[in-house]
Amino acid sequence: MIKFVEVVGDTDFRPPAALGGHPRFSLEELWLNPDAVVKVQSARAYKQILLDGRMPTELDKNHSFTSITLNNGGLLETHVVVGAPDAVATKLNRTTKVLLKG
Repeated sequence: MIKFVEVVGDTDFRPPAALGGHPRFSLEELWLNPDAVVKVQSARAYKQILLDGRMPTELDKNHSFTSITLNNGGLLETHVVVGAPDAVATKLNRTTKVLLKG
């Protein structure tokens, strides 16, 4: 299992129109099984949310975000985590196995 910091949308079960259409976000700890990961890609839209001030203040304006898609028992689930895609992929691929002839 590998630990990440996930971006989670804060809701209070009111319709988005009542919130002015601008949800806020918080950060939570997330542990992922690297064997379940099927896709890692940039989550560029979250950068604009950060710049708009809707993310926690402990994040620097230079942070990047990555979307990680998991296969969870035949169901796909996606999590957005703090970090650039290459850094997240490197963290997920902590293995000593190397393919010699492919």
